[in-house]
Amino acid sequence: MTDAVARHFPDGTKSTQPAGGFVLWLELPDGSDALALAQRALLEGISIAPGPIFSATGKYRNFIRLNCACDWDRNVERALEKLGRLAAG
Repeated sequence: MTDAVARHFPDGTKSTQPAGGFVLWLELPDGSDALALAQRALLEGISIAPGPIFSATGKYRNFIRLNCACDWDRNVERALEKLGRLAAG
C-alpha cells in the first residue's frame, strides 16, 4: 500500500507505518484539509479517517489514516488512485 501511495498521492505526502498495526498514517502536504478530503472521498465510496478525529484540540489537519488490513486487488489500487487525485485537489 505504501508503494501505491507513493505512486498516486501528491508530491510531499509522507507515509509512516506504526509498528504492530494494520494502518498507514499519511501526512499530506501543508494546506491539505483532511476533513474535507474525507467528505469528498466518502462521496466516492471511499472511507478514510481524517487526522483531527484523533486529537481533542484539532491537530493533524493534514493527516489521514488508511486501513491496510485488506487483500490487495485492483479495486484497492483504483480506490487509492482516486483518493490520491482527490488529495491533489
